[in-house]
Amino acid sequence: MIDNYLLEYLVTFTKAQTLAKTAAALNVTQPTVTRGMQRLEEEFGVKLFDRQPNCITLTPTGKLAAKLAKQLLQDNRTLVTTVRNYDQTNRVIKIACSAPGPRFIAERLRDQSASSIQVEPQLLPPDQLLDRLRNRQFSMIISNHEVQTDQVELIFLGQEHLFVNLDQFMYLANQRSVTFQELRGISFVVLSDIGPWKQVVQDQIPDAKFLYQTD
Repeated sequence: MIDNYLLEYLVTFTKAQTLAKTAAALNVTQPTVTRGMQRLEEEFGVKLFDRQPNCITLTPTGKLAAKLAKQLLQDNRTLVTTVRNYDQTNRVIKIACSAPGPRFIAERLRDQSASSIQVEPQLLPPDQLLDRLRNRQFSMIISNHEVQTDQVELIFLGQEHLFVNLDQFMYLANQRSVTFQELRGISFVVLSDIGPWKQVVQDQIPDAKFLYQTD
């Protein structure tokens, strides 16, 4: 079995292109890298490098080995992260959301519950939510996008609505409802972290002025 540090040598060399730069990037000596490269060829039992005076390059086989080594190292890091996250989700319920309403409710449940619940403070895009659920960084996610996968159980929770508060002396305040068109040109104070709603209001009321604040 090839040690990970040797695979790191190979992957780093593909980026650095020279033994000296590879050694500097890994904070080791150049002879250490040279011995590592020789051991790699012994472990694989094939020629990975073309050695010329003052020059060393990867053979086609070496390039393939470097590509596979990079993927293997990434898989190893993903494995460690996933196992650690799984262990934590057995002790702590971690919740993340893409829209503000569910996050407020989750925070309320956290404050009222005796269980160990953590709520991600930032709203995350739906694609990030799904990726982090898969690697078990979160126990559950609440997303405004439908998830189509056999690995995730999807439950419909409800709908979220965005409201606008108008000055009571504005003529629009006396109407039962208003349209985006009627809100053109008005200035609004808006909570900065409102997830997908931010793009909605900016697209639908392009002439409005939005003053974003955190609280």
